[in-house]
Amino acid sequence: MNTGSAASLARGFLGATGRRLAVLLLVGMPACSGLLDVKNPNNVNESDLNNPASAASQANGTLSSLARAWGIVQTPYAVATDELTWIGSRDAWQTLDQGTISEPTNEFVDAAFPFVGEARWYADATIKRLAGFAARGVLPDTTDLTRTYLYGALAYIMVGDFFNNFPIGSDKTNIAPPLGPANMGQVFDTAVAYATRGIALAQATGDKDNELALTAARAVAKYQKAVWALFPHPAIAGPPPAAPLINDAGATADANAALALAAGLGVPDWKYRFAYSVNTVTTDIGFEVNQRLEMRIGAVYVYPDCTVSGCTTGGKTVAVDSIKLKDPVTNAPDPDFTAVLAEFLGNTNHGPLTMLSAREMHLIVAEAALAAGNNPGFTTAINNLRALNSLTPYSGTPAPLAMLQYERQANLFLQGRRLLDLHRFGVRADLWAPTSEAVLKPGVLFPITITELLANPYCVANPTSCE
Repeated sequence: MNTGSAASLARGFLGATGRRLAVLLLVGMPACSGLLDVKNPNNVNESDLNNPASAASQANGTLSSLARAWGIVQTPYAVATDELTWIGSRDAWQTLDQGTISEPTNEFVDAAFPFVGEARWYADATIKRLAGFAARGVLPDTTDLTRTYLYGALAYIMVGDFFNNFPIGSDKTNIAPPLGPANMGQVFDTAVAYATRGIALAQATGDKDNELALTAARAVAKYQKAVWALFPHPAIAGPPPAAPLINDAGATADANAALALAAGLGVPDWKYRFAYSVNTVTTDIGFEVNQRLEMRIGAVYVYPDCTVSGCTTGGKTVAVDSIKLKDPVTNAPDPDFTAVLAEFLGNTNHGPLTMLSAREMHLIVAEAALAAGNNPGFTTAINNLRALNSLTPYSGTPAPLAMLQYERQANLFLQGRRLLDLHRFGVRADLWAPTSEAVLKPGVLFPITITELLANPYCVANPTSCE
């Protein structure tokens, strides 16, 4: 249970492509009266967190923790899909690359787990304190609580999208059983609840920026819960879902509301992104791909070809202009995917990462129409998405399901959606071993990892409950 504290500062601003959040760490000069009398200026006593004047810093610390977790957990996740391919020297990456996903001792999933847990815990703790300030009428700025509800919703979505079980109830020295695989849908319910409270605050204060992000987060939480519900939990051997399409009325309504808010703000191609820098938080995924060269962009997306894990029979160097994934209508690279790829490969470990977007809202609306048998509605929604790049309109070819799969693949790259898309559509990642659990057990996700299994007294005493 990673339950440390953070004193970090982050502010967001509306850029040309939407919401970018710069994650800035508070720094200062240490005060000392002797050689051994050194104090860390970033240490904050827990009692100080009960001071309402710290509300903004607490909200900023929650954002910093969330952004850091997102930049770390994306790496093993993307390697476990076809988005990234292992080319380096660490065998645990190859294990993921070949489709072994639920191994609790995988060192890289294990390294990510505490950061995800920290982000979730920070969000809950900060929401509780700031909501208490608000109830007593001493919260200096309601926006701090509004945005902390957003960070909490996103943290819970991250947990539900990536893990098959999670220790939510344990807190510091208080132990509790994890949710259990069959109950993990509850994390999406929490995300919806947090987003709903945040939306109410944003509407009361006229905060359209946060209302947009919170509405999009609620749409995603409802949608991803419906995707989660397509599979048995824990995952078992069997075929992919017979009916993989999602038509959740609440998710669709929120997606349409988010699109209307984005249009009203003049940002139809809105994106909620974390921006990283050398002076603040960096991304593990950027470091592993661009600096350590432990993996490359997957060969489904770019050239050169790679036919085996490790790419010993193919190239390991990827150029930005080597895109293999082509738009099925224009037979040209998707402009947004091209831009995202260039930005990611060109920024070492500081490239921005997207967590929500108007593009995903269009895809939720399109899929709901297709699931309902409304092909004209599907076509309209897909073409609203394509209009963001002035692409040739879709007119029925390829088949709607194939078009949906392509648009999700191209527009949600490195956004934590790919694994369950592969599972539900019955698509095998190019380097999954034929007998791997990723092939045989659709819906398999990351487990509670070994660090938590050994550190959490409940898991030590009840190991089967933590599987």
